[in-house]
Amino acid sequence: FQFHVPITLNFGVLDQPKLNQKVNEFLRENPDVHLIGLDRGERHLLYLSIIDTKGNIIEQHSLNVIESGQSNQINKTDYHNLLDTRETERRQARVGWKQINSIKDLKEGYLSQVINIIAQHMLKHPSIVVLEDLNQGFMRGRQKVEKSVYQRFEKQLIDKLNYLVSKQADAEDVGGLFNALQLTNKAGDSFNGRQNGFLLYIPAWNTSKIDPVTGFVNFFDTRYTSIPQAQQFFNKFKDIRFNEDKQWFEFETDYSCFTAKAAASRKDWNICTYGPRIRTFRNPEHNNQWENETISLTNEFKRLFEEHQINLHTALQPQIVNQQSKNFFTKLLELFKLTLQMRNSEVNSEVDFIISPVANEEGVFFDSRTITDAKQGPENADANGAFNIARKGLLWLRQLIQAEEQSKFKADLSKDAWLKFVQEKPYLNE
Repeated sequence: FQFHVPITLNFGVLDQPKLNQKVNEFLRENPDVHLIGLDRGERHLLYLSIIDTKGNIIEQHSLNVIESGQSNQINKTDYHNLLDTRETERRQARVGWKQINSIKDLKEGYLSQVINIIAQHMLKHPSIVVLEDLNQGFMRGRQKVEKSVYQRFEKQLIDKLNYLVSKQADAEDVGGLFNALQLTNKAGDSFNGRQNGFLLYIPAWNTSKIDPVTGFVNFFDTRYTSIPQAQQFFNKFKDIRFNEDKQWFEFETDYSCFTAKAAASRKDWNICTYGPRIRTFRNPEHNNQWENETISLTNEFKRLFEEHQINLHTALQPQIVNQQSKNFFTKLLELFKLTLQMRNSEVNSEVDFIISPVANEEGVFFDSRTITDAKQGPENADANGAFNIARKGLLWLRQLIQAEEQSKFKADLSKDAWLKFVQEKPYLNE
């Protein structure tokens, strides 16, 4: 005999509009929440950054290595290396016509661990999970990389948050087995814009290659086209000078002379040749393999100017604009491009840092290599991405709280609104 008893978990689940409405009501009445930014990084499978409503980093770390077990015996599993090794084995098996080992179970194990970390934090403190709203072309493109866990990650995270149960809570308590939390709408249903309950999708524009302190973004077009165009480009700067005291070059800029992209944000910047940069190039002598070299910006600028008889102790701009050499302008534009390069990475290395060409109000340049405490700022380039993803979520949250009527709330996460937010930092003044 078979007795079939159908059971519906989370019976009476709220549909998308009602769920978002309830979530927004809660957030307006309880604004002290955390924002969990997750970046699908280049060096990390996933990177996590948790901030408060003041923009302070509470926690940041890579999710390459997952810890499990009790406090007296913690096991660490390096999923990044495991997936790399499995991929290499599968590639070799295909070439050698051998049995190809499955990678699916390894991915599933990783996903369950990561999602559990996020869920546990949400059970401890009300939180909004913030993800980049990446287009489907990106998702399909990453399918070729076998360690890509991104496509299933979102679905499984939604499934988990749709019926979230705390194993530590009593069955009848809030969050317990008989009184589970619904934090998202079920996967597969259409989302109302960017929001799905406590899950938020934000535009991916300029979350990693941006100064986390000043909000500086590179809007320059540094491609060489001709000598007259290069002369015109360097003539647009307010001033180009060598700072004798600091021993670096300065390019005083008014963005309105170069582009309209910064029309609604800060336009005046002083770009300096501070710190090193990593130049990545294909080496024809080594089979066109990618290689790196560390560039000392100020020394390279000095060398170039000395080769073309440019006097550092007099006005630089007229001397630069009057040059007639293609090689000079090609090299100068390349060096200026490196000066603007905030993300610096080495091939096949853990070196991956953010360094800014502009200083803050105290005259300090952000350099992720100097970060010794999570609260000081993002500790590497992928951490910067996760941090700014969380901050875009904070921009959304502030607009929700400040809206006169919740029913008429419509978030503005445009490029202009984002730049104004990170450059003016209104949340620090309240």
